Amino acid sequence: MESDMAVAYTVGPIKRHQVDKAYRLIDAAGCHFDLEAWREFCAATVARECPALYVEGIVTAENPLGYIAGVCIMRPVQNEIYGRMLDVPVFIIISAGDTRGVANSLVEYFMAVARKYNCGFIRVAALDPTDWPGSRATLPRDGRGILIPVQ
Repeated sequence: MESDMAVAYTVGPIKRHQVDKAYRLIDAAGCHFDLEAWREFCAATVARECPALYVEGIVTAENPLGYIAGVCIMRPVQNEIYGRMLDVPVFIIISAGDTRGVANSLVEYFMAVARKYNCGFIRVAALDPTDWPGSRATLPRDGRGILIPVQ
C-alpha cells in the first residue's frame, strides 16, 4: 500500500551525472538500448541548448537523496486525429512507496511542456489503462497509450 509521502522530486531534462543512473531503469524496463547507445542518445539530448520542437527529450525525476525515481522519453508530435500532442513513449517509474507522487510530478512537468508547445493532449505509453495511477476508464485511447487532456 502506498503512503501519501510529501516528497519533492526534481523533474527536468536529464543531466550528465544522471545518464548512467537512468540507464539502470531503462535497462530494467527492457528498452532497446545498450549502455553505449544510451550514452550517445543522452549526449545528443544534453548537448542541445534548448529543447527543439519535434525532437526527443529525456526527462528524469530525482528524489531529494539523488536517486532517479523516474525516467521518460518525450517529444511533441502531430497526430491526425488529436492534433499536436506531447508523446511519451517511455514512462518508467521506480519507487518503493511513492509511485503516485513520482507519476504526478512527471505529469505536472509534461503539462507545462505540453502547454509551452500548444499541445492538446499528452499521450503516455501504457499496456493497460489500469496501469496508470489515478486513471479513469473515460480517458480516450488511440491504441498507443493513454491520452491525457492538457489543462
